[in-house]
Amino acid sequence: MAHTHPATPAPAAPGQTAPARGTSMVAAPGQAASAPGQAAPPAPQAASAQSAPVLAAPGLAPLAQSEPALAAPVRAGSALAAPAQAVPVPVQAAPPAAQAASGQSAPVMATSVMAAPAQGTSMVAASAPAAPPAPQATLAQAPLRLAASGQATAPAQSAPVPAAPAQAVPAPVRPCYAPGDGQVWHLLRLVPGPDIAVAAAASLLAVGPERAALLLERLAGGGLCERTAPGRYRPRPAPPAHPAGVRPGDGAALRRLAGHYLHTAHHADRLLAPHRPELPLAPLEPGCIPERFVSREAALAWLDEEHHTLAAIREAARDRGERWTVFHLAACLNGHYVRRGHTAPQQRQWADALRAAHALGDPEAQITAHRYAGQAASRAGRHPEALAHLHRAVRIAERHGRPGPQAWAYYILAWTEEMAGEDAAALTHAICAAGLFARAQQWRAQADALNAAGWYFTRLGDPVQAGRYCARALDLARRHRYLGGQAAALDSLGLLAQANGRHEDAVRAFTAALDHCRTLGNTYQEAGALDRLGDSYAATGRPADARTVWGSAAAVYRAQDRLEEAASVERRLTALA
Repeated sequence: MAHTHPATPAPAAPGQTAPARGTSMVAAPGQAASAPGQAAPPAPQAASAQSAPVLAAPGLAPLAQSEPALAAPVRAGSALAAPAQAVPVPVQAAPPAAQAASGQSAPVMATSVMAAPAQGTSMVAASAPAAPPAPQATLAQAPLRLAASGQATAPAQSAPVPAAPAQAVPAPVRPCYAPGDGQVWHLLRLVPGPDIAVAAAASLLAVGPERAALLLERLAGGGLCERTAPGRYRPRPAPPAHPAGVRPGDGAALRRLAGHYLHTAHHADRLLAPHRPELPLAPLEPGCIPERFVSREAALAWLDEEHHTLAAIREAARDRGERWTVFHLAACLNGHYVRRGHTAPQQRQWADALRAAHALGDPEAQITAHRYAGQAASRAGRHPEALAHLHRAVRIAERHGRPGPQAWAYYILAWTEEMAGEDAAALTHAICAAGLFARAQQWRAQADALNAAGWYFTRLGDPVQAGRYCARALDLARRHRYLGGQAAALDSLGLLAQANGRHEDAVRAFTAALDHCRTLGNTYQEAGALDRLGDSYAATGRPADARTVWGSAAAVYRAQDRLEEAASVERRLTALA
């Protein structure tokens, strides 16, 4: 039997497993690619800020100003191509002023130039000690010419110098970039998390998504970034000469990034559970453009893809002392962690949010943080710690006096008491929560509390009262189009039918519950429904069907680290064989 709840300011839902195992389960309600940027030729004047346009975006300074040691590109043009062959060419050093402007060191080197086929461009391939410079032939005065054959030749007026060694040793190819790329690269290196998507980068850089895609693609083509997946990028590590440091505008860029993830997560959470109230989020920084989703599937996919980055954003906000951001991110992500069975991340986020809530001194935030810290601890099997959190939430809620927060505190306290084996206390608190939810006119939450009370009546040996409460819960959930509540109540009614030997009724109830779980993306409750459906299949003489659903249940249990449930299913699979 299952019971569930939709989250209020902090979404979550406890869950149930099969009654024979005495556990409960949770139901959460639910480019156009651009070639690397063109750069001026490596003449002394190429390093001046006047020779290249500045990116038209806040905080994106010209590269010549922001990254002086990277200001001279190896070559201009499109992405680096494999050279056809190398021809030793005598090249003499530029005057000291040119060397300083291009970021090159003083020692003079003779360079072997490789010609890229069909591109008419060249790049540094090898270097060797050169003869003393001839003042009449500098790099600026004697540009290389490409012969018709595609090989590079030196100008006729170049002074003869000793030939390069026969076997040139390849040197590492330096990145190709354009003015302004150094500042983009710098901001990308500040991003928490494994990588960044184009839409988030647009908010970080305060540019449009198309412009962000072009910048990221250009950096990837020039070697400053790497693509981790389609539309996702990671900056390459900086050499020791270019530490990250702090620059003006970094704080605003990181606030834009945090705002992007927070507002996008809030939108995704409300799309998955539309009954949840709006959170009082801080206004967006200028230039921040959160994402919007057109379907539940898109919202779920984004949360699955970004939950590691969202955790890193929360930790960065915690370190910067942005307490409301920490709390609101936990509130937005709790439902997703419950649906997907991510108990360890749920515990970490509420440990941070609990400290933030007490530092803020906000009673409702403290109630929310304690009740979901208790829920996470109970899901991890730490029931004494969970009960301590929940009793603290109840005390604050009773002082606070509003029925909604009190109801939530009692509801999750009941679930935690059940997990600790205190069924009588759990029943009392579930009935109390249902009454308070009715006073607060939170009808979907009331459906969850009624279903929870029905489950506790079952555990206490009163199937008649259990059926009444679960039927009321199902009716209320259907009237308010609450799929999460319907799934939980159907699961409970399936268990009651199973206990009374009505296995065909149980199969129908579990199958309907399973459909709702899959619609919601609630893999945590889905595993329990599969588990119990297998029991009914086995009882009605359908071992092949039982084997199929039990195999699926065991796989989901193990993926969610619910090892006791997985072992129980695997024992029944072995007995079935």
